[in-house]
Amino acid sequence: MIPRKGLRLANFRGIEVFLHWSWFIAFILLFLVVLQFFQANLESEPYVLFPVSLAATLLFFLSVLLHELSHSVVANRNGVPINRITLFVFGGVAQMESEVTSPGVEFKMAVAGPLCSYLLCLFFGSLSYLFYALKAEVVSFGFMLLAAVNFGLGTFNLIPGFPLDGGRILRSLLWHHWKDMEKSTRYASRLGMGFGGLLAFGGLGMLLADLFQNQYDLLFAGTWFILIGTFLVQAASRSYRQVRLRVSLAGARAADLMHPDVSGVDLSASLEEVFGSYLERSPASTVPVLGQGRLVGSVTLSDLKKVGRSRWEDTPVSQVVRPLRREEFCSPDTPLYEALTLLERGGGGFLWVLDQGRLAGVLLREDVDRFSRRSPNPSG
Repeated sequence: MIPRKGLRLANFRGIEVFLHWSWFIAFILLFLVVLQFFQANLESEPYVLFPVSLAATLLFFLSVLLHELSHSVVANRNGVPINRITLFVFGGVAQMESEVTSPGVEFKMAVAGPLCSYLLCLFFGSLSYLFYALKAEVVSFGFMLLAAVNFGLGTFNLIPGFPLDGGRILRSLLWHHWKDMEKSTRYASRLGMGFGGLLAFGGLGMLLADLFQNQYDLLFAGTWFILIGTFLVQAASRSYRQVRLRVSLAGARAADLMHPDVSGVDLSASLEEVFGSYLERSPASTVPVLGQGRLVGSVTLSDLKKVGRSRWEDTPVSQVVRPLRREEFCSPDTPLYEALTLLERGGGGFLWVLDQGRLAGVLLREDVDRFSRRSPNPSG
């Protein structure tokens, strides 16, 4: 449910901001709702209401971005790397590269978001008062709406259900008390799933009221409640599964499961040599490519086919090699859970294991999955 791809929008202190395609749906829907709200509460011409509604919608998503940036900046300052924020249909999400290291860090990260939203509420409220005094009623109303929305955003996120900010605050307090991250996550996640379920059932009730009582117009709100509730249930469940997996893989390293002695080809080898030595007997293989003994990339049969077969004997593999990407390798000492995170991020079935740039082996996703199933899971 959490998007991993999108349109790169900006970079703030090493934190990249992306727009997922679903964000445009949310933007259009919210703009129409804001415009309708302005029309219902103000007597003004459309050429005035339209740009103010558009600006209010943009400022709302800027508020969401600032909320997530506050989490990310605090996280990075406390040793929890976050280098990506994605805005999507349900708002925004800051994607952590690793789990939090202590309940204190978790607490500081979690409170940063609602605190930012409340500060924005005060800021927009002050602007609303200023423009009201200047007799700019439409602009004042827009800032008042933004103040109310930021107050609602901060308050909603303080609900004590994981993975909302309030759920993370609750987990940090339970973690501090019990000294057990898995147990704390289990309780906070169950509250998150319960709250998400209540939202979804509430949305269903709205749809039924809209269906049987014509005086209500609850179709949009009911549908939105169902979608958000379902998202929260799935996100809470997924977060707990990740923590259980982390516990089951604790103490294991990539070196424990890697297959050593993987042979590769040199950059100077011809495509015909690569095909005859590797890909002819195993067409689905990915062949590592080495330069001066260090891994520089890989090549597959589809890469070879970009060159006409008649030219394979005279074409070096350096002409078609795919450069090595960060999510394609780890070191022998990489914790197995971090290696699994890299596998999920890259979407592949294996990682190259490098020791100071030299190919030490390969770690297969199926081996990690098999190991996690064999490992004793915490009770729950």
